Amino acid sequence: MTSNDRKLYFIVNIDSDPDPEDTPRDDTAVLEKYAVVKSIVDDCVDGKGTICVQTSPMYRDRFFAGPFMDFWRAWMADGGDLTLHPEEDLYSTPETRLASGSYYSDIGHMGPIIRSKAAFMADAGLPFAAYKGGYQGVTLDIIKVLAKVGIPIDVTCAPGIDWPEKLAAWGDAPTSAYYMSPNDRARAAEHRGESPVFEIPFGWDGQASDTTRRLLNEHYLVNEFSNYEALCRVWDAIVERGAHSGASQIVGLLCHTYAMQSAKLSGQCRKILTYMREHGGIPVTATEAKAVYDAQR
Repeated sequence: MTSNDRKLYFIVNIDSDPDPEDTPRDDTAVLEKYAVVKSIVDDCVDGKGTICVQTSPMYRDRFFAGPFMDFWRAWMADGGDLTLHPEEDLYSTPETRLASGSYYSDIGHMGPIIRSKAAFMADAGLPFAAYKGGYQGVTLDIIKVLAKVGIPIDVTCAPGIDWPEKLAAWGDAPTSAYYMSPNDRARAAEHRGESPVFEIPFGWDGQASDTTRRLLNEHYLVNEFSNYEALCRVWDAIVERGAHSGASQIVGLLCHTYAMQSAKLSGQCRKILTYMREHGGIPVTATEAKAVYDAQR
């Protein structure tokens, strides 16, 4: 690959979860925050956003009905992707909350949810392009279900993270997109035909850090848990990594709609996306990122 072929691609990975402790039942209030992030995506990355559709014990069907379906349809019509995002642990109800462990380890629980929601959206003409687990958790059993239902991309990976109780085992994961090994989610497949599931990790500067709070921090491209200067440093590290390796980089930036009515955080999101584009970044959807990777192989 020549220097002219080496490029820096990024997806805007939008977690549309409402605040689990302060979420109005009024759908309009939630959609107002969605509209803010839509304007940021339109203005800063030409509509190329990959947004989550949550399902959870708290909101199993809320975001698969009414005005939300209209929003997802408009989102896709404008060039964006949809991501299935089961939030089984954080958004559990008192009746469904586990005393220990995680729902993500129970494929008997997760499989039917993934299959039913994927089928529902496909029937509505709104197929999911990707999947995102809560707290960076995913299992090989879940990956197998994704392959069977035709969800070709996972966007859960956070390199350097190892949270066993969350089933987030990404300690040695690649720092740029890869096809996942069928035997190890944090390892690239040796051959393209080994795995149909494409993994897009969150951008990381490669520095070990304290994540005992089980949140990504200023060493990752994550808008709400960082600051503008740190986000710029992470992107600069990714630019340097690409130059040093001689390979294209494909990473994700994470932002959350629940914070979009904060002028500081929505403004910061606009600023970092602008910075990334001004410093070599090319915005793509998850679907486009996979196509770029495939074309280079």
